[in-house]
Amino acid sequence: MFESVRKLWKKKKHIHLDYASTTPVRKEVLHSMSPFWRDEWANPSALYTSAVRVRRIIEESRERIAQMLRIRASGVVFTGGGTESNNLALIGAVEQVHQNGCAYADIEVLTTKIEHASILETVRELERRGVNIAYLPLFEDGRIDIEASKVVLSKKTAIISFAYINSEIGVVQDVKRFSRMVRAWSKEHETKVLIHLDAAQAPLWLPCELDTLGIDLISLDSGKCYGPKGAGVLALRHGVSLAPAVFGGGQESGLRSGTENTALIVGCTEALIRAQEVWEVRAARVLSLRDYFIEKIQAEISGVVVNGSLQSRVANNVNISIPGIDSEYAVITLDRYGIAASTKSACGASSTSGSAVVRELTKDDARAGSTIRFTLGEETTKAEIDKAVAVLKKHVFETRAFLETLKSV
Repeated sequence: MFESVRKLWKKKKHIHLDYASTTPVRKEVLHSMSPFWRDEWANPSALYTSAVRVRRIIEESRERIAQMLRIRASGVVFTGGGTESNNLALIGAVEQVHQNGCAYADIEVLTTKIEHASILETVRELERRGVNIAYLPLFEDGRIDIEASKVVLSKKTAIISFAYINSEIGVVQDVKRFSRMVRAWSKEHETKVLIHLDAAQAPLWLPCELDTLGIDLISLDSGKCYGPKGAGVLALRHGVSLAPAVFGGGQESGLRSGTENTALIVGCTEALIRAQEVWEVRAARVLSLRDYFIEKIQAEISGVVVNGSLQSRVANNVNISIPGIDSEYAVITLDRYGIAASTKSACGASSTSGSAVVRELTKDDARAGSTIRFTLGEETTKAEIDKAVAVLKKHVFETRAFLETLKSV
């Protein structure tokens, strides 16, 4: 059915520079999943021998993730990906507080205005229920202003949620310092505030242990680290309770009922563990390529502005604005040469209003509308970067020449 599409794709030499949106499944990850499509396919909730074997595999996967994150296995919930994990963390935390007798009007959620849609749309839904939503202050480079955040906290604050790595501009938040501030504030005011981290972009590049970071909940997405799409994890520190989001047979500690997809759970586990095992080596190698990319593009194309902090930045992110250039047309041009890039997060791609993150930080519509995001992968090469810069340089030169012609008419 899809043979013609596959043939067309194979004919075109493809340079993928949009790894923040998704990654291919590694061969070893795919191999780990293969037995669970046709050989070990039993329902893990059943009582017979083949089902018990499958249940054991799922629980072993849970134990492995727990060891990686340094939490108890009971705190690992397998989900359908980062979006579901974020929804479950926020709604589950708020509904738990509500069910304990607290009115929605007496509950507050804190986040930032540059979060992924799975956070921002979830807090909007909570706001419709009557929950108070407040936003943490940001520096223009995308970092949370931790000192100024102290005044935003209140005794109503139930949970704080933000991204470890911003999916668009790649800014890495100082999670340890932020969590220390929140813990000190909570102790002083004799209250409890949960900290949830959206770490979908993090496993390949940064450590994710909950105790090291000082957080209560973390969301992970297999599809961002060479694992299968549609699989993820929400991990909870011991003592954190959530209300369920899906009701039924009580699977996943009652938080996510439904027959577990064993193959995806196994693949998700392999991908996440592989990502965390050598993150420092991987990050160091790709960081040098990222810096090479930024230096080259600024040298070759005049007026390029880098969005987001250069110091507090993930190893694989190059997010730029080119004044006077329409970013969507630039991305389409790159695609004609077999180069995949993006204008913003893939989950916001249906909007045509430019980068909401860049607009929020800079208050500059032109800059937001001329934003291009390149994100590197494990196997990205200098030759691929050189070609991408050459194609973009040609496009910018031709566009600027055309605009100059229009001015003289």
